[in-house]
Amino acid sequence: VDIAGPGFINFTLSPTCWYEVLDEIMQQGAEYGRSEFGKGQKVQIEFVSANPTGPLHIGHGRGAAVGDAVAAILQAAGFDVQR
Repeated sequence: VDIAGPGFINFTLSPTCWYEVLDEIMQQGAEYGRSEFGKGQKVQIEFVSANPTGPLHIGHGRGAAVGDAVAAILQAAGFDVQR
């Protein structure tokens, strides 16, 4: 761990640590990082809300991408996500 100025902390991992983590990721594949933290809990995510009286713009696309990513993270954590 290295303090690199105000607000910055650098963490350095040894090559051995990287290889161990990468090996675990390769073994678990798409299941890596998943948990049952939210098992049994329902979550509803509403994330695309364009103003029907105004023009669409890039911000609406950003909201859709961020909302979809949040929903995917919650699903990986075991939540029953309704989009």
